[in-house]
Amino acid sequence: MGWRPKYKQLCAICKKSHVLIISRGQFPICTACSMKQINQPIEDEKFKAMFGIDQKLYEQSSFLRSIKYNYLRFGSLSDRQVEMFKKVAAELAAPKKEESADEKTKKPKPKAKKPKK
Repeated sequence: MGWRPKYKQLCAICKKSHVLIISRGQFPICTACSMKQINQPIEDEKFKAMFGIDQKLYEQSSFLRSIKYNYLRFGSLSDRQVEMFKKVAAELAAPKKEESADEKTKKPKPKAKKPKK
């Protein structure tokens, strides 16, 4: 995916907070308004357990918020949506520190020698 221009736009609901927008068709909604929308009770036990993750993860990821919002709106999710939700939630809950191949084989730099007078 290439570079995309980003700009800020006021939230369409509260008209107070600015939201970072990537595409023209994107609906501008701030995190606070989005969290208000998805904080509804879930009755299905399977989905209740799946969506029972830490609120901080929802605040960090607009993807997780959109999946939960789609469930609340339509009442169901596809298998692929469920799979990706679980994958992203697990990655955000336990972030890994990935070292590149260069960092693994990198030798410490020798200290600079002082010039003689």
